[in-house]
Amino acid sequence: MKKSFREFLKEQSTVIFDGAMGTQLLLRGFSLDFPLEWANVTRPELVKQIHTDYILAGASSIETNTFGANECKLKIFGFENEVERINRSAVRIAKQVAEDKVYVIGSVGPLGKPVGSGFEIDARRAKEVYKRQLYFLLDEGVDAIIFETAASTHEVQIAIEALKDLNDEIPYIIQFSFTQELSTIYGEDIYKVIEFLKSTDADVVGLNCGNGPQKTLEALKIFSQHLKGPFSVQPNAGYPQLVQGRLIFSTSAEYFASFVPEYIKLGAKVVGGCCGTTPEHIKAIKEKVKEFLPNIEVEVVEKKEEQKAVLKDTPSELSQKLGKKFIFTVEISPPKGIELEKTKEGVKLLKEAGADTVNIADSPMARVRISPIALAHILKEELGIESILHFTCRDRNLISLQSELLGAAALGVKNVLALTGDPPSIGDHPQAKPVFDVNSEGLVLILSRLNSGTDYMGNPIGKATNFTIGVALNLNADDLEKEIEKLKHKIENGAHFIETQPIYEVETLERFLEKVDFALPPILGGVLPLRSSRHAEFLHNEVPGITIPDKIRERMRNSKEPAKEGVEIACEVVEKIKHMVSGIYIIPPFEKYEMAVEIIRNFKY
Repeated sequence: MKKSFREFLKEQSTVIFDGAMGTQLLLRGFSLDFPLEWANVTRPELVKQIHTDYILAGASSIETNTFGANECKLKIFGFENEVERINRSAVRIAKQVAEDKVYVIGSVGPLGKPVGSGFEIDARRAKEVYKRQLYFLLDEGVDAIIFETAASTHEVQIAIEALKDLNDEIPYIIQFSFTQELSTIYGEDIYKVIEFLKSTDADVVGLNCGNGPQKTLEALKIFSQHLKGPFSVQPNAGYPQLVQGRLIFSTSAEYFASFVPEYIKLGAKVVGGCCGTTPEHIKAIKEKVKEFLPNIEVEVVEKKEEQKAVLKDTPSELSQKLGKKFIFTVEISPPKGIELEKTKEGVKLLKEAGADTVNIADSPMARVRISPIALAHILKEELGIESILHFTCRDRNLISLQSELLGAAALGVKNVLALTGDPPSIGDHPQAKPVFDVNSEGLVLILSRLNSGTDYMGNPIGKATNFTIGVALNLNADDLEKEIEKLKHKIENGAHFIETQPIYEVETLERFLEKVDFALPPILGGVLPLRSSRHAEFLHNEVPGITIPDKIRERMRNSKEPAKEGVEIACEVVEKIKHMVSGIYIIPPFEKYEMAVEIIRNFKY
């Protein structure tokens, strides 16, 4: 019977791991139409052969084919209900090949999406997902766990906690993946990762994926200067090129293995390969370990400290008024096409009436409209009025969100209302795929980080933005306590002002203010003037978040001039709430901007 993996690590000078599983599966004919881990179920003999080839090449430890076998990754292919079958099958295949001579290491990769408050996967959910995969790996009897290709210290900490909840004795390895700039894909530089690794009790820490053997050596040199080790090193076989639709790695086994002596000299105990490596690469590593010569000079790499002052963009006019002046802002409807004259005429009317800003919706109700960023820029340049840009998470991934926001800032659009957005299924392109990498809470955090001079992952952007960040509030939410908790998170993330859904009775606002036990930024109370009785009934019965009292609907039914009655009701609401808010957010129906003008003039003059 073989010793425990921890004992084996202590006794061996070098432990040889296997190489790539995914690229081997693809080279041997497995389809890209399925998750690679599905091969454990449908092509077990293929997985078994790859394990066997690595063992014959000299690997004393093999990793299970479970790198992406978590619920989040499998969901992309519709296989989220196959977590147990895939993970159990993987361990059984590996153990069958390993017999009692080779160690079986449970491979656990990242979840594939950002983890944290405001994202699709929060910390609680992430821990559940990790725990589910780890349970099956542990239950099938792996010798150790390897958290590999890690990119987020926060996510790895969650994964470790999940493992400790299940088994706090099993050995585990942590391997981070770095870009050529020696930061993770989420922007954490190598020194931040090192500080995190110091706080763990991992048996081995190291590097895999991301880079070839040369750049991995540079990273290992830095690790060796700041960590005790032992280290693990599993580079890619260089950088791939696309050949006839396939990623091909061309680094030879001999070149790859030539770095092994330096790895060992720097404290590497575990050596193997990642993407693009083959049994030939592992065989070359085995041979190089045998002929290892210890007297190798190693360059010392010291951390370079850089302190740079962060320049900040100028503030918006709105930010100078909030909390100091009673504000009127009016929502306008962006046109379907590029004809803007009607929109401009409406905005001129609003500006002349005394509106401080206009709100520009972002393809409201998931219906295609002109870019709100472009329209906001045009209105500022041609009419001299600022906009509050509605910005949704529906259509943009984490990269595009930040790219467009930076573009908005460069164009002078500096007021943003952070919204999650309506799903495409309700709009005019129901076949469009939603994104929702983050929700409105996460978007507020992204805006705040851009304001501090970095992107979401901490990468410097040079001159910091100076967004004035707004958030929405539904005073008629079915669960007001939950709505208040969400608002609290948004404020903690950096919100500067609040815009409410339409208010029709002062009691809804009073009830909200009584329940809140934390400081609130300026509130702009929502007002939607009613145009007719049918309009009132539609809003009350069909639009989520809007409740219109019976007495107001009765007034609209009995009025001979319903549009005038709607304006009077709106003015009454403003009069009742004006001492509780810092401004009014008017939502005129059907582009009837003259109704907004009447409300503004009633209080401006």
